[in-house]
Amino acid sequence: MVDPEAHVFLIRSIRRRLILLFSVALVLILLLGAAGLQGLLWHLEAVNDLDFLLHASPDQDRLSRAVSRIGESLHTRLDPRKPGASAELSKSCEGCILKAQEELFEFRRRIEHLPFQSENDLRQRAMALGRLDAVYGELYQLRQLNAQIPGAAADPELSSFRDLQHRCGLAIAQIQRTLDTLPAWQTRHWLQQSQKREHDRSATLLQIVSWSTTVGIVAFATTLTFALRWISGPLREIARGCTRIANGDTSYRLSQISKVQDEFADVVAGVNCMADRFQQSEEDLQQKVRERSDQLLRSQRLANVGFLAAGVAHEINNPLSAISMAAEAVEMRLCQRDDADSTDAREILRRVAMIRRESLRCGEITARLLDFSRADRGQRSTVDLAQLIREVLDMVRHLGKFSDRTIEFECERIITAEVSEAQIRQVILNLVANGLQATQPGGLVRVRLQEQVDTVIVAVEDNGCGMDAETQQQVFDPFFSNQQSGRGTGLGLSIIHRIVEDHGGTVTPFSAGTGQGSTFHVRLPRRARRSSAA
Repeated sequence: MVDPEAHVFLIRSIRRRLILLFSVALVLILLLGAAGLQGLLWHLEAVNDLDFLLHASPDQDRLSRAVSRIGESLHTRLDPRKPGASAELSKSCEGCILKAQEELFEFRRRIEHLPFQSENDLRQRAMALGRLDAVYGELYQLRQLNAQIPGAAADPELSSFRDLQHRCGLAIAQIQRTLDTLPAWQTRHWLQQSQKREHDRSATLLQIVSWSTTVGIVAFATTLTFALRWISGPLREIARGCTRIANGDTSYRLSQISKVQDEFADVVAGVNCMADRFQQSEEDLQQKVRERSDQLLRSQRLANVGFLAAGVAHEINNPLSAISMAAEAVEMRLCQRDDADSTDAREILRRVAMIRRESLRCGEITARLLDFSRADRGQRSTVDLAQLIREVLDMVRHLGKFSDRTIEFECERIITAEVSEAQIRQVILNLVANGLQATQPGGLVRVRLQEQVDTVIVAVEDNGCGMDAETQQQVFDPFFSNQQSGRGTGLGLSIIHRIVEDHGGTVTPFSAGTGQGSTFHVRLPRRARRSSAA
């Protein structure tokens, strides 16, 4: 049985799965290659056997034909009684005998070099060599008989020649019988053995190739199935999930695809994390769109109020000036009368002074309305914001009514931005003053300055009365104020908002609720826009 832990270890990661599949493929390739290599080796052996049959095996038929040609040379139609015929016959027979001896020596040499290993083969070779010695003796006898041909041919009746032919025939027949008793080493025997051996090898190789092909097909189908199950299927599921998320369904999450903690599990976790980030980014983007929309509406309201304030201030300023001058003239006339010390005169003087004082206050309000409507961008220059904040805080600390509050600011570095120094000084002053007014005696106002790559953030934080959600929505509206004294005009934060927007920045209020304090974040670009700088 397969150990489950070992099985899990083999498929724990995609790399191990691929290694396993490639190992199976490699084994198949090696099996088929081994079968092919074995076939080539057997083919090489067959070629060697063929070469042995042609060039190295003992050829008994060839030796037998050489011996037979001796007899053929003796039984020629040439009449030995003719002059020179016996010598020619003896020479021809001598050549055949020498040729037969050469074939005998070659036959003996090949027998001696046969690759025999068994005891029976060695005994047969020794017996064959002894019989070949006898054949050699018969050939030697034929040579002696051949030397007697000229003398036998001198007999007119040719009886001696016929007897010599008969004796040579007997010697040749004896040689043929001796050759026939040799072991079966002739070419036909070796050819039959080689054919039988190659046939058996071919059948074996065919079985090996058949089984290897069958095993290869089964293993290939199994490998393909596991590849689709382990790799293609999970990839398809991940691709389908990614397409769904890419099409806008950021709430969709991939399910667990693999049962083990492999690369697919890491990819699923990464895609789900990416989807979480996409969803969070989408929510943040929607929140920013809402904030920008609110800022756009607020800017539009401020622009409308600016146009209205400019007209109202222009129309009211002249009557207010007339009222103030008339009140001052009446006050001077009353002071010059003889009954100026009477009770009625003092009451009239008090009322006239109140008219003049309130008209001056209205004049200040109209002046601020005019400042709000003008949207003066001022001259932009590179300003050390840290030093500017220190100067504003030093000025505020000397105000006696805020001496019981604590103001904190620590920044030893130089942080610069291209802004209008007067306007940003007004922004810092108004925010710090609002923070001090929102706190009780013993309260704390903390100013933080943070530098980023392209922006600078000024945060003014207090631990005062805080703001609810409705107040945070309306805090930049003109004439909105929550001061209990009723002395505020409600234009300070609106002017701050306009100045910051003119600089290409944003101002954002934060508060955890009533009584939880407030924080205003002012984000300013470090470089002025070209349109603003112009």
